[in-house]
Amino acid sequence: MRKKWLKGISRLSVSHPRKVLLVSMLVFGLAFLLTGRLRFDPDFLALFPAEKGPMKLYIENLKEAKTFDLLFVLLERREEVDLPLLIESGKEVAHALKRVEIHGKQAFRRIQFQRIEMEDLEETKSLLALFLSRPYLFLDEEEIPYLKEKWRGEEITKQVLKNKNLLLSHASFGMKDFVQIDPFELRWLWWEKWKAGIKGMDFDPSSPFFLSRDGRFLLILAEPIEPATNLPFSRELMRRLNEWTSSIEKEGVQVFLTGAHSIATSEARALRLDMQSSFLLSLLLVLLLFFYTYRRWIVLLFVGLPLFGGIQLTMGLASVTIGRLNLLTSAFAAILVGLGIDFAVHLYDRYQQERANQKEIPMAIEIALNQTGDAILSGAFTTIFAFGVLYFSRIRGIMELAFLVSVGLLFSLLCIFLVLPSFLVWIEQRKTLSPSPSSSPPPFQFYLLSSALKKDPSKFIWFAVGITILSLLSISQLKIETDLRSLRPKEIQPLTVLEKMGRAFGGRKVEASAIQEGRDLSSLLLKEEEMVKVFQKNKKEGKMDSSIFISPASRFIPSIEKQKRIAHEIRKAVNLDEVKRHLIKALNENGFFVPSFHETLEALEELRLGKEKLFPPETLFLLLQKSPLGRGIGPRITRKGEHFKLITPIYYPRGSLSFEELERQFPEVSFTGPERIETEILKIVKEDLFLLTPFAFLLILLLVFSHFKRPTITLLTLLPLAIGLLWMMGAMAILGIRINFVNAVILPMIIGMGIDNSIHLMHRYLEEGGRDPIEALQKTARPITLCSLTTMLGFGSLVTTRYQALSTMGWVTILGMGFCLVNSMVLLPAIVLFVEKRKKWVKKNTTESLSVQG
Repeated sequence: MRKKWLKGISRLSVSHPRKVLLVSMLVFGLAFLLTGRLRFDPDFLALFPAEKGPMKLYIENLKEAKTFDLLFVLLERREEVDLPLLIESGKEVAHALKRVEIHGKQAFRRIQFQRIEMEDLEETKSLLALFLSRPYLFLDEEEIPYLKEKWRGEEITKQVLKNKNLLLSHASFGMKDFVQIDPFELRWLWWEKWKAGIKGMDFDPSSPFFLSRDGRFLLILAEPIEPATNLPFSRELMRRLNEWTSSIEKEGVQVFLTGAHSIATSEARALRLDMQSSFLLSLLLVLLLFFYTYRRWIVLLFVGLPLFGGIQLTMGLASVTIGRLNLLTSAFAAILVGLGIDFAVHLYDRYQQERANQKEIPMAIEIALNQTGDAILSGAFTTIFAFGVLYFSRIRGIMELAFLVSVGLLFSLLCIFLVLPSFLVWIEQRKTLSPSPSSSPPPFQFYLLSSALKKDPSKFIWFAVGITILSLLSISQLKIETDLRSLRPKEIQPLTVLEKMGRAFGGRKVEASAIQEGRDLSSLLLKEEEMVKVFQKNKKEGKMDSSIFISPASRFIPSIEKQKRIAHEIRKAVNLDEVKRHLIKALNENGFFVPSFHETLEALEELRLGKEKLFPPETLFLLLQKSPLGRGIGPRITRKGEHFKLITPIYYPRGSLSFEELERQFPEVSFTGPERIETEILKIVKEDLFLLTPFAFLLILLLVFSHFKRPTITLLTLLPLAIGLLWMMGAMAILGIRINFVNAVILPMIIGMGIDNSIHLMHRYLEEGGRDPIEALQKTARPITLCSLTTMLGFGSLVTTRYQALSTMGWVTILGMGFCLVNSMVLLPAIVLFVEKRKKWVKKNTTESLSVQG
């Protein structure tokens, strides 16, 4: 069947070369027009399955908390610059941000320059009156001693006098209402608790601004009107901001931008440039290698046109089916350059050999397609099926890469089988460009290797055994990359600024989330309070890192049970009758109108009598949600219909929190976060790797067996591949290259790519009657070396990318394909020679023994 198909292609190419080329050009042009619809998606999390489990919770949490929507402006002053200049620069930046417009609309929904914005205080007076007159609504047990100190007689007298002086000062504007609703000045404690632990950062507690403790950095938070996933908006926003950033900088004060929008645009730009540069670099290197091998410029056109056509068809299909390129699929063009050109190498090299043997053009093309084309098909489909196996991976990015490369290889194979022969016929018929059929390229003949193998093949076998043992011993040291941050692109300024921001504000802690859902908010809050107690107990007993910080919503929306418990503890700790008496006395002495403080006095009396008002959590939630503080409580508690979702942030140093232990202690609570996601991703990668790699190997074994139909030959052909994979993993361990979710997929790929060399060598050996493996090596050494080098150059171009995930993919492929090439060209012929010599020795001894007996 394959022979008939190949003969049909050869007849079509020889009979109608111009028609084949014309139709091909038209199809390539259509694919080129479709390519303009492709877009680049830098969203790292979009690569992974998010239908269920921690990943689904994590992404939902990020979207609901609007973490994707924040832009950070970081100001840094030099040591010789005074702090007031930094604050003044921050004010100018905040005002400038308010003036930024995109398409006639203000670019930002909200800009936060101070931790405590006065407009927030003004708009929350009625809400503050409710909480501050009833401390049991926001205090925890450990804060009751603080309240006891504030309610001592001497402290009450001092505070009322301070209130009086404040009202008499120039700063009294707007403070009268606060003095009435908060005569004990508990608002700062309430507000600090509210603002505490913003994204796990540590600010200067004495400053109302987002100021670092050393006073060198100032942070401004901004919320754009569109999410970062809207790339056109993000690009326009960052263009506008970058324009005025340098103009508003003052001497000694620098302004940096980071956050979701800045990172998204920078990563998208880096992804696009990486794809273009790796593709062009791989194409340039591969074509230069071809020129070095064949020493004729026209050869670059022979192989370049069908290869470019195959890639263009793949990009056209990608624009119609997938519509975007992500971190992994952006590498497909460079991969296809390295893999797709292999088909052209073998086909053109066989054509050259036949022309050098004085074969006519039609006969040379027919022999090349019928003889070598058969092996090309087997090698191509081993690679295609190896990539196809990855389509069953649960990681979406790997699935899409497998789809594009598999289809791309099919397109490349089709283009090379149709376009290359037609192009050769068309060019050869033009006498002025006709190549000299007698010239044969000199590189890659390997005469020294051939003579050394003939002399003593056992040395090479023992050397391979030694390297294999060393690799097996080293594999135990191979490590898995557990921090996905290390795979992000290098030299991306917003990421560098983000790291600087983390160091400046102590935001080195990782954020996790405990998530509960249910109809009864009180039950959810009770469970949260229980979780807080367990955390505190574990920290006291040394079972948990003392720096772990949990920020519960129950601090401001306590359950009915907590309200009762805190009120009871306050009555036990404080003489409320004395507090009320001291307050009235101090107010009278300082000339205040006592009835204006009726809400505080009534709340004290109710608390003293044990008749304090208790507020259902649902009521408190609605009150907070309707106030300016709703944006603070919104990410913690959400309501959909009759169901509530309660999210409790947990901040902890990386590696110090055991999610398995938390899930065991709180089985009804779901936990997610970056580290939890990393664990889940690595689990998926391991499961996929252990499932897909054996499956790929079995599939390749069946394909090789279907080609040779002899078990011994099949196993012998697979041996260089197996040894090459062991050497690759050993080298990774020695060089310190860790396994990550990207380079882990290389293993099934190399199973499909690395087997091609052995197939072509063994096919040529059997084609010539199985007489001399060295002769087969000399005839196939050049094409299989060239194919392996082109694959290594195609993947190797990824080493230059800024995305470290792609860079490691390039290094692993170079190692794997290099070792498979060495074993195919050295170990395989050495074993065949050794077996043949052994057979001859046994036959000779048997003959001599029989002659002696006779």
